[in-house]
Amino acid sequence: MVEQIMSLHRCADCPVRCMAVKKPNSILGRIHRWHRTWWPGYKIYQREQQARATKATAHA
Repeated sequence: MVEQIMSLHRCADCPVRCMAVKKPNSILGRIHRWHRTWWPGYKIYQREQQARATKATAHA
């Protein structure tokens, strides 16, 4: 089920996440911090990012 949600809602393309990264103390930044605590897709996104970083350091 989470995979289906992630196919529709990609965290990397999320405009709220992108704005929150640019301005973490803005209202969107605060909403994003709250949202990521319960959104299962964000946790999957974080694991994907960590796996990519691990692969990149392993190849370097």
